Amino acid sequence: MSLKTEPRPRAMVATSEREKIDRNVIIWLSSFPDLPEDLPQNMVVPESYLAVDVPGMALSAITTAYVNRRYILGGYEAEYNFKIIYRIKPGKNMDKSLEANELLNRMGDWAIRNKPDLGEGIRITRVTPTSYADMYAQYESGDEDHQIMMKIIYEVI
Repeated sequence: MSLKTEPRPRAMVATSEREKIDRNVIIWLSSFPDLPEDLPQNMVVPESYLAVDVPGMALSAITTAYVNRRYILGGYEAEYNFKIIYRIKPGKNMDKSLEANELLNRMGDWAIRNKPDLGEGIRITRVTPTSYADMYAQYESGDEDHQIMMKIIYEVI
């Protein structure tokens, strides 16, 4: 007879922590030195602000931030998964689509070397792209959305 245990559901971080992380990740991504000049306000925005028929770059959290493990002396390690979306209108120019992917891959490389500041009491242990950039949506308007998936592992002390 074998006893199987169901895996425990992962605990979500507090809403206030998640909101602080969302805000700080947007600020951090907006400091990427190679952001395209044609982005509105020259910054990354939350996904809900990504406009149609206008180039843009947005942050979309894939899931909420989860606690991976708790420490005996207090604190915990958590994981924040997100994607960066880059919307372009390439027309019939395949080169523009390839350049969008290349830009997102450079952003992923930059993120590994330039960890974000998520606020007091939070220490980043790792930033990792979890995919290569690729186009994931084409719209009748001619817009294309390209994305790269990323993960931030951090500790709360």
